[in-house]
Amino acid sequence: MAAWDRRAADAKGEPMPVVRVGEPGSEVLRTKARPVKNINRGVRGLVERMWATMYREHGAGLAAPQVGVSQRVLVVDVGDHWCALVNPEIVDSRGSQLEPLEGCLSIPDLTGEVERAQFISVHAQDPDGHEVWIDAEGFFARALQHEVDHLNGVLFTDRARRLVPVAPETKLRVVFLGSSAFGVTVLQALLAKDVQPVAVITRPDRPAGRGLELHPTPVRRAAEDADLEVWTPERSRDPELRRRVAELEPDVLLTAAYGQIVPDSLLSLPKLAALNVHPSLLPLYRGPDPIRRTLWDGAAQTGVTIQRMVAEVDAGDILLQEATHVGPDEDAGALGARLAELGGQLTLRALRLLASGKAAWRTQDHAKATHAPKISPEEEVAGLTLPAPVLANRVRALAPHPGLRLPGGLKILAAAVAADAPAGEPGLVLAVEQRGLVVATGQGALLVREVQPAGGRRMPADAYARGRRLVAGMPLV
Repeated sequence: MAAWDRRAADAKGEPMPVVRVGEPGSEVLRTKARPVKNINRGVRGLVERMWATMYREHGAGLAAPQVGVSQRVLVVDVGDHWCALVNPEIVDSRGSQLEPLEGCLSIPDLTGEVERAQFISVHAQDPDGHEVWIDAEGFFARALQHEVDHLNGVLFTDRARRLVPVAPETKLRVVFLGSSAFGVTVLQALLAKDVQPVAVITRPDRPAGRGLELHPTPVRRAAEDADLEVWTPERSRDPELRRRVAELEPDVLLTAAYGQIVPDSLLSLPKLAALNVHPSLLPLYRGPDPIRRTLWDGAAQTGVTIQRMVAEVDAGDILLQEATHVGPDEDAGALGARLAELGGQLTLRALRLLASGKAAWRTQDHAKATHAPKISPEEEVAGLTLPAPVLANRVRALAPHPGLRLPGGLKILAAAVAADAPAGEPGLVLAVEQRGLVVATGQGALLVREVQPAGGRRMPADAYARGRRLVAGMPLV
């Protein structure tokens, strides 16, 4: 647990209501707070309650007027630096900073561009009455200046060069569940728009490679790079996981290619909804492998659906859905990357609808449901007696990894139907060209562009032909 989270968990005071601008009692925000003459048990109790309030509201700082108390007391916690100060005074300042945009618990719907000093020195007392001096810079300095302004009846809006409305989705408490590269793209779309999950849940590290070293999921790497809280439970049904998620009081549970069934014990926790980003046009292709099954079937259209998670897999009501055409040369990697981008955009729209109370759900037509089970290892093997369009679709579905394996062990990693090719016995090379090998199939011909021999590396098909000295009329394998 990070230091900030430990301090939040240890805050023992009773939280207080935060005074909002424009509400009854907000006059205290425009009044210069009184100096504290005697630092006693009452002041220390106020500090404890302010800590608890600030952490509950997920703020970086809080001044006593913001909880209706006209005393010169503040608390600040920016993660790496934290303090509780009585009668603080900024005695020196230098430098200038404009970023990040500044917000305030008492004005929750606005942020602003405020010029602050980059470096400050503060003279104050601590809650035990001891004299303290603090040299602060960067965000720590900004937070202290903001709270000292509150003690003087000054709001950040008074100093702002410009004000920016807070997007409602940025205030949601989102717990994100994901594991694969698809999930990374959705997560990064959220972070780019200041939607920062309160926790990220991903699958545990797994052994991989020849050395079987433990490797984290792509989502874990991305979340840790963004300094997000990351959990890696072995089982999503773990009671301890439920307890920890419940403590976060999430508004939304958001799943994007997590790789495990999310149990009812978690689905019941969010205040607004448990959402899933599913890369198909539900009710089509329900299940764990919709992208590859779409290509396997040669479908011309697919899309992304934002749906409510329920006990039955991918059967929940639909919030948003957007279709897209499947490119004729797209494989599972390329199509998955494009759908992930679309999924990130749709997720942001969905969160805004939820945050603004405008979500409208529609029920799926369950009679039209189709299913997308995982492609099995047996399905990854096929002979060239199949029709060329079927083989081309399977190659696209299995690319870039693991590839379609022929019975002889050669893997085809990129291929397309060869137009206007002569007929021939399935498996025979009809032509060796720079763009690849034209190979006869059970119906039509296949243009093989990239291959990987058993135990070898991937290579262009014409390079494979030169190495094997293949010419027209010879079998491919």
